[in-house]
Amino acid sequence: MKIDLRFNRFSLCLMSFCCLWVANHVQGQTPAPPSIGSTTPFAVAPGGTTDITLRGGNLAAPTELWTSFPADAVLSPDVANNGANAGEVVYRMTLPPDAPVGVHALRIATAGGISPLKFVIVDDLPTVPSVGNNTAATAAQSITIPTAVDGTIAALTGQYFKFTGAAGQQVTFEVLGKRFGSALDPMLRLLDGNGHEILYNDDAVGLHGDARFTHTFEAAGDYMVEVRDIRFQGGGNFPYRLRIGDFPAVNVTVPMGIKAGSSASVLFAGEQIENVGPVSLVVSDDPLLTALAVGAKRQGGASSGFATITVSSDSEILETEPNNAPEQSNRVELGVHLNGRFEAAGDVDRFIFTAKKDQQFVFTGVTRRQGSPTDLYLRLFNPAGAQVAAAEDNGVAEGFINYKFPEDGDYTLQAEDLHRRGGSPFAYRVKVAPYQPGFTLEATADVLNIPAGGTAMVTVNAVRLDYSGPIQVAAVDLPDGFTSVPTVIGTGLATVVLTVNAPADATGGKVNKIRIVGKARIGEAEVQSRASVTPALQAANNAMPFTPPNVDSSLVASAAAKPAYVLKTDPPEIIFGQDLSTTVKIVAERGEGVTEAIALALTPAPMGGLPAGLTATVAPIAKDTNEIAVTFAATNAVPLGDYTVVLVGTHTKENVNIVQPTPGITLKLQGPFQLAIGPADAKVVKGGNVTIKVTAVRNPAYNGAINLTFQNLPAGVTAPAAAIAEGQNEVEVILTAAADAAVGEINNLTVTGEGMNGAAKLTSVSGAAKFIVE
Repeated sequence: MKIDLRFNRFSLCLMSFCCLWVANHVQGQTPAPPSIGSTTPFAVAPGGTTDITLRGGNLAAPTELWTSFPADAVLSPDVANNGANAGEVVYRMTLPPDAPVGVHALRIATAGGISPLKFVIVDDLPTVPSVGNNTAATAAQSITIPTAVDGTIAALTGQYFKFTGAAGQQVTFEVLGKRFGSALDPMLRLLDGNGHEILYNDDAVGLHGDARFTHTFEAAGDYMVEVRDIRFQGGGNFPYRLRIGDFPAVNVTVPMGIKAGSSASVLFAGEQIENVGPVSLVVSDDPLLTALAVGAKRQGGASSGFATITVSSDSEILETEPNNAPEQSNRVELGVHLNGRFEAAGDVDRFIFTAKKDQQFVFTGVTRRQGSPTDLYLRLFNPAGAQVAAAEDNGVAEGFINYKFPEDGDYTLQAEDLHRRGGSPFAYRVKVAPYQPGFTLEATADVLNIPAGGTAMVTVNAVRLDYSGPIQVAAVDLPDGFTSVPTVIGTGLATVVLTVNAPADATGGKVNKIRIVGKARIGEAEVQSRASVTPALQAANNAMPFTPPNVDSSLVASAAAKPAYVLKTDPPEIIFGQDLSTTVKIVAERGEGVTEAIALALTPAPMGGLPAGLTATVAPIAKDTNEIAVTFAATNAVPLGDYTVVLVGTHTKENVNIVQPTPGITLKLQGPFQLAIGPADAKVVKGGNVTIKVTAVRNPAYNGAINLTFQNLPAGVTAPAAAIAEGQNEVEVILTAAADAAVGEINNLTVTGEGMNGAAKLTSVSGAAKFIVE
């Protein structure tokens, strides 16, 4: 079969203006952002139409349903007053036949904003709900194969389903739990008609804790399958989808990566993939596309197994067997990503490439993140055959080798499973890229609902690689009129709070895909990184171990309701430096009824992500007042450079807290003053004098006197004690040459300035100037 994946559509459903006006104005309520707690069913069908119920909060008057897969969605016409219920809304979704099966996501938008991402499954199995009271074998629910069951596990119970199997029938059973954000750690049992166990599975290889097995029935008869939590836990946070059908038990594609803008025929890796043919993919060259969901069917099969494939901007190659022995190594070009599979236990794959002296490359393993069970072990050998580097795990990820080649020659990368395992599921990918000091970014929210005329914030964390300097961070692709406040992760820091402002006339109701991007100049290179939202998705989905690769970069923004008050800063940027301090004014624009004190605090507490030695003295904005000054001070241990800080205000009245952030405040730490000498090539004759002007460009935080001392004066040339007076920026100093002064030219005349700020000494040295004695 051939699947064309060049387009990724999302659909729009607009309510009438009257319905929106009634919901938001007649009731006198300020719309809040929507949220989706659950869907019924958990899946929608490719090539079919499904009515899906979304339950949650603030769902009335929806304006758009966004999906990560192609779909047309309208409010179901069969539900009375559909769209008016804040707790529930029903959409009729129609998917094209080639909609990719797998774990996907959706969001809903209203005038109040956009919901956080909610996982949903695209599945070609028919769905039935669990009746819920099937908690004993004697009360097993009858089902017909093929099917998928949506249910929720209660504590201390399991759920049973009975069905008829045919002799010789091959059936795959799997539970989706952790893979779509459930708290369930599923266990799966197959029982005969008498309740005797035939098969059992807890953690299937590569499924991140979910369960799966495939069984061929020897005899026709009645059978049962049981689903429960392995810890006997349960509750509303323990949903599952039990899939039963003729689908292959696939884990990943082979290769696991494909180049953007290309086409390829891909195979599949998994435990039971007999009679599964290749799938032809045509991939968009969209630079924002990072992964695709791909389905696999047996020849003549009716249902699909799930896999994902990475989309990269670089070339990918697939190993060619045999390549176990050194003389069989696959010849590859350095910089091409490597893909393969360990066909049998003990299989070793070798790749040979030519490297030049002083080239430096990073070899990064990719397996479990994408669904392969391989525990990848990489080893690098030099032209003489000696091992020079090795890597295994890096936390929950595969390891990496960062190597600088000491000489020209042919090097070999060897890949194998750490435990010498092999077989169909054991695929792998190795990213091969030139070494570049840099960083990766992660955002702690997957949606920004920005109050009209106000500010929203998101914490951005950096993981640095051999780079400790500043990182410029911004939200890009924002809607018209929205602005991302200039933000810097300061030198040596790993966290910053990014803020985004919306115009006062902004209206919600539309899903806008945005990105958070970090930039830094590192050496001669301009390095960029796009923030993932993996931490946000994991935190919102029961600490799921790995998020679906096809949605883990989905970040959106919308206008939200006007806030009860707004905090602004005056000025938005302040300059001071080591052993200096300055103030910024925090101004509150209060709405009706916002009269109490507004407490202020750095975020994240307690340091606001600032380096040690950089502090803020913060006090509340008092009741019935509108501003307060916050003082920032730095010790001489704080590196010079730019930093960003955000304060959060909390207004409490009648036990109701209203929280609003300030826009990001840019803190520029600079030297206390910069000195310059003029003219740049002064001359003096022996026995004469010359006037030198010393000019200071002051840090706004220092206005005191600057005492001057000239350095490197020629023998016989003297300068009197001099100072730039407090509040002044220049002084003229007369240099005198004695009658026996040394004749000649120097090029290193400088002046040192010294000031005092309390007990702290502030110093600066001018650039060098020419000085001639004739």
